[in-house]
Amino acid sequence: MTSVLLAQDRGPPAMPHQEANEGFFGWGPVLLLLFVVGGTMAWAIWRARRRPSTLPRFDDGSFQAEVLENRMPVLVHFARHWNVANAAAVSQTELLAWKNRGAVLVGMLEIDECPRTMDRFPGLEPPAYVLFYRGRKLFHRPGLIQADDLQAEIDVALSREGF
Repeated sequence: MTSVLLAQDRGPPAMPHQEANEGFFGWGPVLLLLFVVGGTMAWAIWRARRRPSTLPRFDDGSFQAEVLENRMPVLVHFARHWNVANAAAVSQTELLAWKNRGAVLVGMLEIDECPRTMDRFPGLEPPAYVLFYRGRKLFHRPGLIQADDLQAEIDVALSREGF
């Protein structure tokens, strides 16, 4: 009689298809998904690092002379080289540089390598765009922005300055 009670306490035996379904919805697919997403992000960062940008680079030593004291308007793309969103932002910045050649100087500043310059702009998170003219900040736009939208903002800001 004791053996009958023990068998009833354990419930019915698991069928082979039930065990297979429990394994399918376990940790295996979650880990596989994390592996695929992580691999994709690593590939994007690696690819962005391999492709050199044609944009001029500003640093702590050149920022004052090349950006703030420049007679030409300067659009600075504040960036982090390891940020995945930055790869898309760099292509947009290069497009803006091509569209504005001769009228607006467009360049990049790697914020992790320029602590003195970043002390002037607390709270600025990349990717971000700042348009400077004669030492003044005309506008600041954080985040990923399409080149056409940013070009419209550049045109408005420069028209207010008499360009």
